[in-house]
Amino acid sequence: MVEQAKTGSVWRNPWRLIGWGGIAVLMLTPAVAMQFTDEVNWTVGDFIFAFLMLGSVGLAVELTVRANPAWSYRAGVGIMLAVSFLTVWINLAVGIVGNEDNPVNALFFLAPLAAVAGSVLGGFRAGGMVIATILAAMVQIAVMLYIWVAGAGFPIGVTVFFSTLWLVAAGLFRQAARR
Repeated sequence: MVEQAKTGSVWRNPWRLIGWGGIAVLMLTPAVAMQFTDEVNWTVGDFIFAFLMLGSVGLAVELTVRANPAWSYRAGVGIMLAVSFLTVWINLAVGIVGNEDNPVNALFFLAPLAAVAGSVLGGFRAGGMVIATILAAMVQIAVMLYIWVAGAGFPIGVTVFFSTLWLVAAGLFRQAARR
């Protein structure tokens, strides 16, 4: 690793180029689309937010790849990042229940927050990540039940999808913890 950093060959890794290049393409897509249609109308704030979201995910992937060689751990983190990213992005863009202005949507941020808090408290070790992702799945289901009981909707599809992904990540972390 040190030798790679000295020679600069780290940037010749095709997966790294694909990852960061993909982020660049995603960032350029709305800018290009805005030249051809009025349907896409991003502000500077939208681009900054997208950059921070995508850049944070990219940085987290970089740190994970460097910190843990186990493919199951890396895949678990990838799923955690994807679920967290999708929760935030979808919720802020269009909302999960109703539209993005519905205050009940703020509750959906609790699942990624639980995952992050659990990960930090578990020291990012695989065993702690199992607990963090199971907790996130439980919070996801609790939010759906609260929204349903409150009569604000019944987001069963999103809940099943995201909860399943949280639990798949837990299974991957469990496998990594056995090593």
